[in-house]
Amino acid sequence: MKRDSFPPSITNLLLQEGQRYKDINGNIIEALGSGIISIVGTARSGKTSLAYTMIDFVIKFTNRPVILDSFPEKVITDGIPGHWKGRVSNESFDEIASIDEPAVWLVDDTAANFNSRDAMTSKSKLLAKVAGVLSHFAGGMTVIFTTQMLSGVDISFFRYTNLATVIRYVDKDLIRHERPEWQELVNEGQYQLRSVTSGLFRDYYYSGKDDLICEALFPTWLDKKVDPYKADLLSRPMRYHTIEDKEKIIGKKSNKKRVKNE
Repeated sequence: MKRDSFPPSITNLLLQEGQRYKDINGNIIEALGSGIISIVGTARSGKTSLAYTMIDFVIKFTNRPVILDSFPEKVITDGIPGHWKGRVSNESFDEIASIDEPAVWLVDDTAANFNSRDAMTSKSKLLAKVAGVLSHFAGGMTVIFTTQMLSGVDISFFRYTNLATVIRYVDKDLIRHERPEWQELVNEGQYQLRSVTSGLFRDYYYSGKDDLICEALFPTWLDKKVDPYKADLLSRPMRYHTIEDKEKIIGKKSNKKRVKNE
C-alpha cells in the first residue's frame, strides 16, 4: 500500500489533521482529518474489506488510534492482523466523548444501529448530535461506516460535516428505495463500475466526491485461502457476538419478567 492508494477525498479524512497529501490536481495541501466516509453496497459486496483497507492505511501512515465500534472481543484478540495490535480497540460509539485522541471509527452495518425509522433510540440521537462536532472531539475524528442503503441512516448524520461517499455494488431493486437525493449518485456509481468490471464489482469502487473509479485493494490477511478462521472473524464480526449482544443489536427487549416485592 502507498500513501496515494486512495483518492484525495478519502485520504483527506484518513490522515490526521495537518498531514500533507496531494489533491486531484497535484497540489500539496493539509488534511482535515475529520469527517465521515460512507461505504454503500449490497450485502457481500466488499464494503467491510474496503473499510479494513482504509484502516490499514491509517495504521501505516498515521498515529491515529482505530476503534471498531462494539466489535466482539474475539475479533480483536484473534482476528486483527499483527501489525494492528496495540492500535485497535472496540469501545462503543456511545463512549465517543471519553476518547481523547483523534480516533478513526469503523461503524459496520450502520442501519442496524442508526436506523432513520428508529429516531428515538439513544444511539440514533447520539449519531445525529456527534456528526456536527466530530472536528472538535480530541482534535478531530473520522467515522468510516458501511451501509446497504443511505436511506437506512438518519439524514442528520450527513448535514454538518465533511463527507466522502464510496459506492460499491448495489442491487437495482434496492436503488429504487434509496432517498431521491442519493439515487443519482448511486446510479452513477453503478454505471461507472459496469464500464470496467462485472458481477459484484468487488475489484473496483466508485469515489463520488472525486468522480473516480478506483481499484479495491485486498490484503492477504483477509484471504480465506490463507487463514479461513481469521478471514471469517473479520468479514462477519457480528457472527461472534454473544446471543445477548446480538439481541441488543436488533433491538430485542429482554424476556425477563419483573419480580414484584411482596
